[in-house]
Amino acid sequence: MPEDRGRPVCGFVSQESVSIALGTTDFTATGSKVDVGGNPDGSSLAQAICDVYSDAVKGDRALVVAVQPIGSAARADAIVPRILAARDARYVFPASGGQGFATSDQVVYSGAGVSHLLRGDWHYTVAIQKVASGRNAVDDAVAITRQLVATLNLPKLGKLPRPTVTPSR
Repeated sequence: MPEDRGRPVCGFVSQESVSIALGTTDFTATGSKVDVGGNPDGSSLAQAICDVYSDAVKGDRALVVAVQPIGSAARADAIVPRILAARDARYVFPASGGQGFATSDQVVYSGAGVSHLLRGDWHYTVAIQKVASGRNAVDDAVAITRQLVATLNLPKLGKLPRPTVTPSR
């Protein structure tokens, strides 16, 4: 059953953006935005996760959106400095907006486009599995990430330590 078009998907992702990125309004989603309060940065978010499924991507998630505290998935956090240092990104977020990139999802996972942004104490991730006809999945991942930053309005400055590139031996 398609999502109710009057509410954000999973309570925090723009339905219009999901429909545009996937090239369909026929999708289902699981996930939610969970608040707990008392974060070091003064925010109340615990995490926001959304898995979107559509017939366009059989048997797998078509879109994954996650906003989690830095450090809750250290391995994923480490992707950001590694890709930036290797200059493998198709897009680099301006430093004033955080530390992040977007690229063809082949570089990090397997799919069409991915965006990772470390901003404040938060790691924003958007992964699109299949390019919709006439769309650019990397651009769509960046657009959804920017919307999340604006919608969730989490503090820009963080208190948690940043991941760094581990020197190779």
